[in-house]
Amino acid sequence: MIFVLVNLVLFFSLGLIVFYTEKIRTLNSSTYDPVVQIFKRYPVLNASHKEAELNYSTFPIPGLLKTQTLEKETKSLDDCYGMTPQGLAITENYLFISAYCSSHKHHSVIFMLDKKEAKYLKTIVLKDRTHAGGLAYDAAHHCLWVSAVAKDHGRVAAISMDDILNYDMTLDDKPIRYRHTVDFPSIYQASFITMNEGSLLAGNFDKRENGAVANISFVEEETFDVVQEKKEEVIVPKKAQGIVFYKDYCLVSQSFGPFQSKIYVFSSEQFCTGLLNKSTALQTIKAPPYLEQIAVFCDHLYLIFESGAASYREKTAKFLTEVVAVHLPTLLEVEK
Repeated sequence: MIFVLVNLVLFFSLGLIVFYTEKIRTLNSSTYDPVVQIFKRYPVLNASHKEAELNYSTFPIPGLLKTQTLEKETKSLDDCYGMTPQGLAITENYLFISAYCSSHKHHSVIFMLDKKEAKYLKTIVLKDRTHAGGLAYDAAHHCLWVSAVAKDHGRVAAISMDDILNYDMTLDDKPIRYRHTVDFPSIYQASFITMNEGSLLAGNFDKRENGAVANISFVEEETFDVVQEKKEEVIVPKKAQGIVFYKDYCLVSQSFGPFQSKIYVFSSEQFCTGLLNKSTALQTIKAPPYLEQIAVFCDHLYLIFESGAASYREKTAKFLTEVVAVHLPTLLEVEK
């Protein structure tokens, strides 16, 4: 009898081992998609992700395990193991991701990806350890704007696309140069940025109070001469991480901590009133934690999460290591 019981226990134990071995093998296989597993908990976002009309609807974020950049003291090439993704900008051919070192020992960077192939191309080293919370592509000036460092006010810097395309960190071990900077005196920092109808917008993040978005226009498309900053800022919800425009809509991403993120959908008319109150949003879309900047290109919204960074992976089971694209007409239930 004891012999039978022992064999039954051994057989049952062997069955459990086989089951969990297969389970782990499945999770580690190429068929397991963490984006699918996480996004299925967010039906509205998931449905629009499935309808994405792109060659690739997810893009691996480079450098999460290790990034080669400049060390702050020696200014020599060094490996950083704490890069944290923040900003996002999309062009027809490229995808740009900004990131900062969580220990602040290394220069911030911008990762450049081939959008059509979803492949990493290069790392662009920035001149300082900026939080790099915002990125925006400016087609008129053929440049990439990035949040920069300034004392007591917002500042963004322009990097020409020609310089980006020609940049090679391994050749001269130097940061890329800034062609121009623009200050936003009415906000204390440029946490996130975007372009809208030729104007450059910068907003500040505040975890306790409402944030504000300032707007600057240029005299001519070809120059960096600035028309005076508009006196009235637009008030946005607290914990705002990004803002974009699509057709007659304005979308604001909101996130802080290991809690559910949100995307608030407003009308462009609401934006023009100067107040975006979450209670008057046309739509509130739930998203995974740690959502950062959002970006629009054509009919798609791109989302980036900082949860895949080393300093955040242990804080949530819903960590994402990819930029995820969703189909905006499906998300907003509008026609193309």
